Amino acid sequence: MPFVKPLPTDKAPSGSQPILKKLTEKFGKPLNLFHTLAYQSDLLGGVTQINDGIRNDLPEKFRELAYLISSQINGCEYCSTYHGKAAKKAGATDKQLQQITDYAGSDAFDEQEQAVLAYAEQLTKTANVDKAVVDKLKGFLDDKQLVSLAGTVALANFTNRFNHGLDIELP
Repeated sequence: MPFVKPLPTDKAPSGSQPILKKLTEKFGKPLNLFHTLAYQSDLLGGVTQINDGIRNDLPEKFRELAYLISSQINGCEYCSTYHGKAAKKAGATDKQLQQITDYAGSDAFDEQEQAVLAYAEQLTKTANVDKAVVDKLKGFLDDKQLVSLAGTVALANFTNRFNHGLDIELP
């Protein structure tokens, strides 16, 4: 049982209602994460702005793999469920989804995907990243994309902890 009940759109603060309506249209249903964030309109708006921002330039598959491995490491069933589906839609194979936490020992991932996953894993586990991993990423990502990757991992860790901290359930 969640510690805070998600707000129905019509009961949310006026600043949250238009955001919730857009999100429900975008995802086809209300999502408990956003309807819980709705208690704080500025927080909801900030999270959705970051979410929109990370979608601007980083290849979708890289973004979803990074989000998914962070969520897997943190044991966030909520985010793992949604971002597993999003990763599949972005081109991840079933084998990649099954072997994501063992990406370094798997032949399912190419060198670029492994570098993205190593970055996300290190940042999630230790809040630090080896320079060698960043150097690999800079071989195929520009600075703007690297910023988006860092933002993706940071957002994943935020939403994982938000979900755990309030015991948010899958709808």
